[in-house]
Amino acid sequence: MEPSPASNCSLAFPPHPAWVRTAREAVRTLLLSSYRTDLTDTAVALTSEAVTNAVNACRAKRCTSPVTLHAEWTDTGRLRVSVHDGAGGLPVRRPAVSLEDESGRGLTLIAAGSDAWGVCAHGPGPGKMTWFTVGVPAPCTEKSPVGCTDCVELEAARRAAVADGDEERIVDATVALRSHFRGAHILPVMQR
Repeated sequence: MEPSPASNCSLAFPPHPAWVRTAREAVRTLLLSSYRTDLTDTAVALTSEAVTNAVNACRAKRCTSPVTLHAEWTDTGRLRVSVHDGAGGLPVRRPAVSLEDESGRGLTLIAAGSDAWGVCAHGPGPGKMTWFTVGVPAPCTEKSPVGCTDCVELEAARRAAVADGDEERIVDATVALRSHFRGAHILPVMQR
């Protein structure tokens, strides 16, 4: 079933960390009502990162203007989520983050988990908007983006579980894929 244009949402809230959960739940509800629960894990996690970045930027710069979240379906069936805050300056994607760092992974996670993303500072004020899209099924090729055949096999198993709608298999396959990716690709790079 195709999402309807009526299944878009907007939310404006003060730049306070308590609102991150509300933003996540708004996107989760939108996906549920649009019959696109296959995108839930990714879209909710990326929304959390984008909203947390906006709230942190506002708090750091003592900006009290509301943060706004817009989640809408594009003509091509992708979900586009944009988060605007009034804090000046653009976020910077850190090239490497150590295991001890408590922050700094947000933009890297958004870049890795989305089909497309960006940050723009258009408009009259000092604020900016972080946006991302999800919803394009990635082709299952013989090579993963990092060239790992285990990643391809684990992703194929996850996609099969999603297609079957088996919640337990989806969770197991997702955990297996993330654990493998973290252990085989992220931790070795971070330990260099």
